[in-house]
Amino acid sequence: MSAKLNVRIRRGEGCLLRLLGQIGRRGYDVLAVSARLSADGTVFDVAVLVEPFLPLAPGKPRPLEVLPALLRKLIEVESAELVETPTSAPAKAAEEKPAKAKEPKPTGEMAWEE
Repeated sequence: MSAKLNVRIRRGEGCLLRLLGQIGRRGYDVLAVSARLSADGTVFDVAVLVEPFLPLAPGKPRPLEVLPALLRKLIEVESAELVETPTSAPAKAAEEKPAKAKEPKPTGEMAWEE
């Protein structure tokens, strides 16, 4: 389950490394990064594709919704927003009919008969 973040960060020494390090330390894996310097050269517009890799508990994924708030705590970050999150199941899958139960095929195992 991945999501895209749009982050606006002031240009400074190591600002992109701090941004990506914060994402990694919080338990998210960076899948892709795209950064563009603004026309005036003062801020970067960064698009980051992330995915949680450390679960909170077994079977409980780390929520992506908290990541923008964590990134806004960095001094250089002017804005951070979660742009898109994939749906848990496609709409087409909800419309599919359940498959009919098939009869088990013989496995070739030996059975004792009395």
